[in-house]
Amino acid sequence: MDTYLDMLQDSLKKKLDILNRIMRYQKEESDMLKQGSMDMEAFDRSINEKVVLAESIDSLDDGFEQVYDRIREEMIAHKERYAVQIRAMQDMIAEISEKNVLIQAEENRIKLEVDNFARRESAALRQKRNGGKAALSYYNNMKKLNYMDSQFMDKKK
Repeated sequence: MDTYLDMLQDSLKKKLDILNRIMRYQKEESDMLKQGSMDMEAFDRSINEKVVLAESIDSLDDGFEQVYDRIREEMIAHKERYAVQIRAMQDMIAEISEKNVLIQAEENRIKLEVDNFARRESAALRQKRNGGKAALSYYNNMKKLNYMDSQFMDKKK
């Protein structure tokens, strides 16, 4: 039974570690978004790493549930015997829940920042494109102005 409880605690510790890593990636993404120009490849790598970490959390959760289902009856029947381990797991679960809320809030904030960044970049691109069109139009108009038909030229010297 102690082995199973240790497995559950290890699973929760690993989950906490993964959540801390996700929070570090979020900090990096937030810092990238605050800069004027962003390295899109680094941002994509960060997002992909978070996806991998989220998948590993899912597998840890599945394993935790399987082990817990095996020992639940024994734990409930003898909860005073395992009170220390149960309390430690409850504390870790509370910390995990808190971090989940913080991560979700930060993900929402980052999503808004990404949307704002995309809008700014799109507007800048549109402005450059319009500026290029205006320059081309100006060039074409000036070329027409500099061209004079021979009928208007004074042939006297």
